[in-house]
Amino acid sequence: MRGDWRDFRPAIWLAMLGAAVALVFSPWWFGAIFWGAAIGAAIRIQQQRRRLAASSAAKTSRAPGAPRKRRSRRSRKR
Repeated sequence: MRGDWRDFRPAIWLAMLGAAVALVFSPWWFGAIFWGAAIGAAIRIQQQRRRLAASSAAKTSRAPGAPRKRRSRRSRKR
């Protein structure tokens, strides 16, 4: 099932790893690398979820059997 907290598992694991590294190693900012990766992973996951939701909404909004919109062709200059 998509759309629940399980989608964010990689980001959660990276954040936990960052906290563990920050607690174990003396300069706490070594864990910031993993925290930054967790934030980046969460942003990417959210973008993918939005893109997936938008594409599925576009598919369902079109009536079955209705013609698709034609793409405009650019004229190539020679």
